[in-house]
Amino acid sequence: MNRAEPLSGERLIMKLKPHPLAFWHLYAVSGLLILLGYLIDRIYVIVSGLRLKVPIPFFQQYNVTNILILWGVLIGAAIIIGLIYIRVTSLLIFGAIALTGTVLTEFFKMSLEVHFWLLALCGLAGFAFAEFYRRGHNYYVTNLRVIMEKSFVTYDSRQFTYDRINDLAIVQGVLGRILNYGTVIPVTASGFGLGEDSASAEIGGGVAIGGRRSMPLGGGLGLSASGGRAVLIPRGRTYHTLYGIPRPREVQHAIAAMMQSQTLPKQTQGPYI
Repeated sequence: MNRAEPLSGERLIMKLKPHPLAFWHLYAVSGLLILLGYLIDRIYVIVSGLRLKVPIPFFQQYNVTNILILWGVLIGAAIIIGLIYIRVTSLLIFGAIALTGTVLTEFFKMSLEVHFWLLALCGLAGFAFAEFYRRGHNYYVTNLRVIMEKSFVTYDSRQFTYDRINDLAIVQGVLGRILNYGTVIPVTASGFGLGEDSASAEIGGGVAIGGRRSMPLGGGLGLSASGGRAVLIPRGRTYHTLYGIPRPREVQHAIAAMMQSQTLPKQTQGPYI
């Protein structure tokens, strides 16, 4: 095993890693960066003949429109990704790329072509990052416990014995069902392995009243109402579950068999009356 020391009498049954396409969304974002680089480069060509001028201090006038296009495309894409995956990571990364592109053209006086090469380089680096991140995950099923580890920049681990598992859930997307991979989520009595999905709706309204010059008084009125619901579903981080593993049903069956073997009462032998 990787970092977890084997216990006395412990025997390894399965060693697992995420399927090569388990982190397909990371590869997709990396490919999107390269596509956005090409798109931005084409937009630059279109607007080059328009000679648009946007007065922003400390910026080169012939670059201002292009800088705004760079920020608009990247931040817009990051917001869409963030809404889909409910994370702000994409906004931070895309914002950092846009800032780097701005610095290269405005302060280092590089040509606008550097934006395409910057996005292409970041996309290729993203592919490498996703693959090393996937390879950093290791899962072990032994005769005594289940161990989940992630060793990439930082180290994270989760392990538990079979008597602590209350439920085993499998999550498979469309691609996972086609290629036979998915996530096995052990749920413990403490609720570890469960997440919450929530939905809410809000209604708001406001009224403002402004006074005359002779009576500079003002007032405001606001009203809002909201409601929502929450549902607990099997969920966990990639290193807290058996994430994206091949043949998840076989793994689920193996863990269930180990759970059963450790909960069956031991039979005793005579004497009998």
